[in-house]
Amino acid sequence: MAFKILIVVLRSIGAYLLLFILGRFIGRKMISNITFFDFLVGVTLGSLAVRLAIDSENSFLMGAISAVVITLLALLTDIFILKSIRIRSLLEGEPIVLVLDGRMLDANLKKARVSVNKLSMMLRSKSMFNISDVGLAVIESNGELSVLPNSSKQPATAGDLNIARPAAKMPVDIIIDGRVLTKNLKNAGYDEQWLNGQLNLRNVQVSGVFYAGLETSGNFYVCPRGQ
Repeated sequence: MAFKILIVVLRSIGAYLLLFILGRFIGRKMISNITFFDFLVGVTLGSLAVRLAIDSENSFLMGAISAVVITLLALLTDIFILKSIRIRSLLEGEPIVLVLDGRMLDANLKKARVSVNKLSMMLRSKSMFNISDVGLAVIESNGELSVLPNSSKQPATAGDLNIARPAAKMPVDIIIDGRVLTKNLKNAGYDEQWLNGQLNLRNVQVSGVFYAGLETSGNFYVCPRGQ
């Protein structure tokens, strides 16, 4: 019995050290707000760790190899996500607008499978108790709710000063990693001629842009490569 306990202790230490090393390779997102894909990877590695620790019938080496392979696949998937917009959308999903200008979008609520009660609870956690005070509420791919208050409720006291401010808008990605998102550009009401003019003002070409997009204020934000 004492020998078996010692074996379990040693295997547990080995499993812990192996997952610690693999976790360092995967990165910090495993301990932050994770997506569903990240959750699956974490659960799988956790299950393997338990088997490595207490399953004496299977080789520790074979289990370790399995954990390393899963980690390598996760790293490879991350590379594909960074390089491909389609793969990123497939694996991580896209944000869904649930509230726009104080109005709940019932079709999007059904798409995100969020009930009215759950939405109200999530809004209250963001200190938003009235739907009419919400300019924009978006559920992110990790399940978190991002909220932008209505113009008159934002901290700039525009409502108190009776200063007209533009309604809240969803940020729009225009360029990602040197690639123009033509559909987004068109939906925003602009064309490539306008885009090229904006880039020329900043002395940068499309290929030299890491990210560019329209902010909620309508401002065109550009981040060149290497910054």
